[in-house]
Amino acid sequence: MYNTVHLDENIFYITRPRRRFLLLPDELAPTRRVKSRRFVTRDMMLAAVSRPRYDSDGAFFDGKLGIWAFTEQAAAVRQSAGRPAGTLETKEVSVTKSTYREKLVSKALPEILAHWPGCGGVVLQQDNAPTHISPSDPEFAAAVERSGILVELRCQPPNSPDLNCCDLGVFTAIQARQQEKTARNIDELIAATTEASWELPPRVLNAAFLSLHSCMDLFIQANGDNNFKPPHMGKLKLEREGRLPTPVSCSPKTAAIIAASPSSNTPHYC
Repeated sequence: MYNTVHLDENIFYITRPRRRFLLLPDELAPTRRVKSRRFVTRDMMLAAVSRPRYDSDGAFFDGKLGIWAFTEQAAAVRQSAGRPAGTLETKEVSVTKSTYREKLVSKALPEILAHWPGCGGVVLQQDNAPTHISPSDPEFAAAVERSGILVELRCQPPNSPDLNCCDLGVFTAIQARQQEKTARNIDELIAATTEASWELPPRVLNAAFLSLHSCMDLFIQANGDNNFKPPHMGKLKLEREGRLPTPVSCSPKTAAIIAASPSSNTPHYC
């Protein structure tokens, strides 16, 4: 799993619909100012993460590979008090198969390969969203061939969000840090989200991968069904006590299922 990069998209909002503040007795409550409560500024962003580790040279790799916004520069059609007509503005674009392919090939893939530790192969894991490209996409294959590095694009099992680390606490942690920063427009929102993603402690990514191991254990027990609750390991307590495992060992039931598989040589850890 050390050679796997998890790709996923998430919508980041400039503010949350409901926020709580601790105020002094004489302190005034903060006033929220947005154009519309129903149309809060937002943007879809694609993130790529891998498991933190030390490479063969002893250098620490934090697992953060980048985050990219689905936006475009468009000229303003009308004049306003703040800018004349024709001024270039950042606009949110819909995520389609073509925009996803362009973002993956031109932005994500070069950044991933530039930050990737070592010279081994890379597996890019994505979910089965209709806007995602096929693993045999010709443009992606051509970009991989030009890079000279073995890169494989795989799709995770359908309807299984608990098998992607980005959905196991990574996006939640980025959103929480992003909300601590002040953003007034989409450009500042993208900058705040990007900064928050790079500020993320590596232990958050490591905890997400340990949660993934536990979910994989239950996923096998459920015969591929997603009707299970992600377990709670108490990772913070285990980390404080120095007992945080590197891989999560499979349960006896999962080990028996793996051993009974006729074509499986998988060791008993997830």
